[in-house]
Amino acid sequence: MDTHAQIEQFQQLIHQQIPLTNHMGFVGIDYDGRDLAFELALEANHNDKGTAFAGALSAGANLCGWGAITLLLQGEDQPYDVVIRDSRLEYMLPVTRDFRLQTRMPEPEQIAAFVERLRERGKARCDLQVEVIEAGQCCFRFSGSYVALRKKDWR
Repeated sequence: MDTHAQIEQFQQLIHQQIPLTNHMGFVGIDYDGRDLAFELALEANHNDKGTAFAGALSAGANLCGWGAITLLLQGEDQPYDVVIRDSRLEYMLPVTRDFRLQTRMPEPEQIAAFVERLRERGKARCDLQVEVIEAGQCCFRFSGSYVALRKKDWR
């Protein structure tokens, strides 16, 4: 499947299964087969000061990281669930306009080791970062650990 089709399928998935995404002001989604980025409108995500709301940045970053790993695993024979294990948020500067959340995936060797562990054990952890860069400066950084595991019924 080409990346354009993957993005469209992914966007339908998140809008159907994660209702919050219908209110997050998505302007665009970019995926190059490795890194995922969301472009979100400040209008839907601002606080009382007119800058990006911390909760919106956190939710967007969590979703972006989850999405990057979910897309990475789409080609696997076995279906997997991806969940957040823990995260750290850093707010360095206010975000003052429409913003882009950009994943920073691990090096290819680390991704290969993650996928191999997942295939062998049915569970593996992947650490990644998501950043918002404005005017050449990092305004926000999310560092998260995600766990992928064999799909199961959670209800």
